[in-house]
Amino acid sequence: MVSLPDSAGDAAGPGRACRLLLFTLLLSLSCGPARAQAGFPLVMRDDRGIPVRMDVAPRRVVSLAPNLTEIVYLLGQEEKLAGVTRYCNYPPRAASLPRVGGIVDPDVEKIVAAEPDLVLCTTDGNPKERIRVLEEMGIPCFAVGPQDMAAVFRTIERIGALLGAPGRGVREASALRVRAERASRARLDPPPRVLFVVSTSPMIAAGSGTFLDELVRASGGRNAADGFAGRYPRLSVEDLLAASPDVIFVAAMTGVEGFPPSVSRWTEVPAFRTGDVVTLDGDLVTRPGPRMVAALETVAEALSAWKERTPAARETKGVTR
Repeated sequence: MVSLPDSAGDAAGPGRACRLLLFTLLLSLSCGPARAQAGFPLVMRDDRGIPVRMDVAPRRVVSLAPNLTEIVYLLGQEEKLAGVTRYCNYPPRAASLPRVGGIVDPDVEKIVAAEPDLVLCTTDGNPKERIRVLEEMGIPCFAVGPQDMAAVFRTIERIGALLGAPGRGVREASALRVRAERASRARLDPPPRVLFVVSTSPMIAAGSGTFLDELVRASGGRNAADGFAGRYPRLSVEDLLAASPDVIFVAAMTGVEGFPPSVSRWTEVPAFRTGDVVTLDGDLVTRPGPRMVAALETVAEALSAWKERTPAARETKGVTR
């Protein structure tokens, strides 16, 4: 607390003026708004290339994607959440937040009623026309679309700055980078052929350039689907036999069950023959948010366990692919 200078007995003059100036300076430093200290006003370009201006840290935020909601919680800013999508289910506390529709069908009226100072949205999931309506109403919308793990870490830092928690954003992103680097140190020789399936009927796998492809490669494996066209190629049984995966990961989501007997009976597929079919939480491995590192650690552990169970001499026994 800054005390007023005692002017009793002071004569008017330069000395008294200096003391008053010093008092004014100390008062402004001690009582200035915390938001200004956090770097506001702030202008940041989102992943659309659009500059988003925040004069002060937002008090009310709407999140239009589960990964963005998870980032807000990671940053310790969850008290600012005034609305989320029906799919925002992690952490479990997010289930009690007001709903403003889905990812592809956000409800503009509910979003406006939430009176947000900022809307966090995605470039490849939320309808552009609805985001445009919100922006035309004067609501700042910051859109992101991280395409790899490094971009996820940068997104955490950027959202941290937007929410007035830049230091927390840098710390959390740095901690995740360290964990990801540690999980990526494994080198499997020979690298197992890994198929990451996001649907079992029809069979759809994650191809090159996807997050799941990055998880496989960073964990020391080879993506068995990288020879097929498209980011998420649809595979026939013949394609599966040609891919010959040693390990199959299934991203378990609603409607994604185990392989039907008409597929799993093909024991020519090494993973079916040895039972190396691993089911993982679909939300964990498909959301480009903080838990992608936990997904990487889980995949790395599974492939390391496969290595321990697999004879080192398999390549020298005439088993080549």
